[in-house]
This record gives sequence, structure tokens and C-alpha cells, in this order.
Amino acid sequence: MLKNTESSYGSVAKWLHWLIALWVLAAYVIILYLTSKSDAFPLPGLNIHKVVGFSILVPVLFRLYWRWSNSKPVLPASMPRWQQRVSGLSHGLLYFFLIAMPLTGYLGNGGGMDYGLFRIPPFLGSPVSAWIDEVFGISDSQWNDFFDTLHYGIMGPWLFWMLIAVHAGAAIYHHCVQQDEILKRMLPGK
Repeated sequence: MLKNTESSYGSVAKWLHWLIALWVLAAYVIILYLTSKSDAFPLPGLNIHKVVGFSILVPVLFRLYWRWSNSKPVLPASMPRWQQRVSGLSHGLLYFFLIAMPLTGYLGNGGGMDYGLFRIPPFLGSPVSAWIDEVFGISDSQWNDFFDTLHYGIMGPWLFWMLIAVHAGAAIYHHCVQQDEILKRMLPGK
């Protein structure tokens, strides 16, 4: 079954969910490995992190389209209203971070990304960056510092991981304590 039903997610939603989860994990493992090596990132490794991180946008945008164009499985009737609201809020925040993380990484990126077959030039030094400097008086270094702080200092190491922990913890809670179908309906093959 490709599409979602009232009781379960379809195979497209499930595969996108787990693909994106693995993709996020890969971006984090790469940057953790690079930062454990030394304070100076080896540029080929940093490029891999940037390519993996920025490329997450493709399946995330497709996942959003798929989510809006398909029905969503109904939450259990036994689930309290506050949990339903927190679920909706946390999913909205997850999608926000799945888009914001690649964008803040790119906007604070001074070196662009090399995909091998093509290259995405850096935002800094671009005509749009020059226009922002001219109109708003925000220099490339101020722009870079702001987005690097968001990406590497606040969102990446703290907020995004806390949200992922809440998401995974809620799924495990529903599976182990509530013993409902919340987790099972997102597992492949179910």
C-alpha cells in the first residue's frame, strides 16, 4: 500500500520517514567525526557533511508534499487532547528544523558545496549577499556569524536533538507503556 490509511502510514511515507532519519544521522555522524579529529576540519569531509545536510531538503520537501496530499492516520481515541496537540506541535517543529538546518548551514557557508557533477556556490559573496549588505548594512562576516551560531551553536547540537529525543521517546512510550499502534504504524512492513 503506497498511500496512508486511517490506521497506518503507507510505504512512501514510511520510507521517507526512515530515509530522512538516516540522512540526519549521517550528517551528524560526519560532523561529529570531523570535530573529534581536530579543530581544523578536513575540507573534503566538511564538504561531505554539507552535501549530505543540504541534500536532506529533497526528501523532506517530498515528504511534506506527500503528507499534505494524503490522509493522515487517526490518533488513538484514548490519547488525551494535550498529547494530540503536543504531537502536532512537535511534528511541525521537526519539519521546521528539517528545513531550517540545511538552510542555516548553507546561509552561513562560505565555501559552497561540491556535488562532483555540479557545484552550489556559497551564499556569502553572492549578489543577494551583496544586496543585503548594501540595503541592511549586514556584512558577510556578521551574516556568517549569525547563521553559524544558529546552525552549529544552538539548533544543531541542542534544539534539534532535544526534539528528536522527544519524538523518539514519545513513540517508545506509546509502544511500551500505552501499548497502542503509534509506533507500529510507522514501521516498514507493518
